[in-house]
Amino acid sequence: MHDMILGQPSALHSTLEMCKKEAPDVTSYWSDINKFVLTGCGTSFHAALAGSYMFHSLFHKTEVEAVQSFELKHYYSMLNSRSLVTAFTHTGNTKTTVDAVARASEIGASTLGVTGEKESNIVSHVHKVLVVGDGKELSRAHTKSYTCAVMATFYLSAYYLQTQASHLAAESMLDQISDIPQSVLSTINHEEKSIAKLARDYSQKQQYFFLGSGPNQATALEAALKMKETNFSAAEGMELEQFMHGPWVSLKQGTLVFILAPMGPSHQRSIELLEVCKDLDVDTIAVTNDKHIVDLATHSVFVPDVSEELSPLVYIVPLQLFAYYSAIEKGLNPDMIHYDVEKYWKARNVIFPPGTH
Repeated sequence: MHDMILGQPSALHSTLEMCKKEAPDVTSYWSDINKFVLTGCGTSFHAALAGSYMFHSLFHKTEVEAVQSFELKHYYSMLNSRSLVTAFTHTGNTKTTVDAVARASEIGASTLGVTGEKESNIVSHVHKVLVVGDGKELSRAHTKSYTCAVMATFYLSAYYLQTQASHLAAESMLDQISDIPQSVLSTINHEEKSIAKLARDYSQKQQYFFLGSGPNQATALEAALKMKETNFSAAEGMELEQFMHGPWVSLKQGTLVFILAPMGPSHQRSIELLEVCKDLDVDTIAVTNDKHIVDLATHSVFVPDVSEELSPLVYIVPLQLFAYYSAIEKGLNPDMIHYDVEKYWKARNVIFPPGTH
């Protein structure tokens, strides 16, 4: 897992170069689309959710929705011949996601697969496929395949809109996306040692909350999932405002709260929650590009200045590192997600029969 996290700048660069090459073909038919649906399971759904916010920020007159793959197959009824379903799957073999895009194709929707492996089941079920990253993910706790999938979605949406007309926001996003691999590298180089220390200090907390708004709702969900997968902690990811409406009363000593606080509409609410946590003697870690927050948070992780729309690509990285180092502190293998324990492997084969994930 550690090598996968550190390899993200290179993988993101490879994904960016691939997108520049493939974008004209992949987006050539998008002008006929009036509804974009992004789908996946687990980490891949979080990639879909993060990607949907970029579409929302740019495509003001087109419907965009992130729908979990099982829900899309069995409960979603809003697809038609002018819909595009983009399916995210690390291995390309996730049966639930493959079944969802197969159903979408039967209805007449266009389909796009975003995966890390070209030789996979999804290739034969989608109209086009995009292979992201720079090689197979070697950990069961996916990290680089997540950020590469998000990067591809961000680039494609901005590229498409920029080609339709002179669109200043899309042009700005494309310029900023080019800087993301360096921003991720900078974050790793400057913050890894301090994050390892934070993990030493806080790996035995009873409960962890990860809170974010807008595109970083996906970051919060993904960070909590990494904690559960790598070190089996009681971790929950939530939308920041939703946390304010009830769950905040469960705060107590023994809880650690991560607040994702880029500059944006939720910034003031982040400040208010940090004040509450301080009054309640609850430890907090703020991931932010605002140095004024340092006086409120117990600890802060500073990341390079990026727009809120692109921030999920950078903000997730220190949280991946925290999950990894927390597992190491507990003497656990962060790559195995309990699959090295016989009863968990047996349970895994019930949940995912061989060949279905």
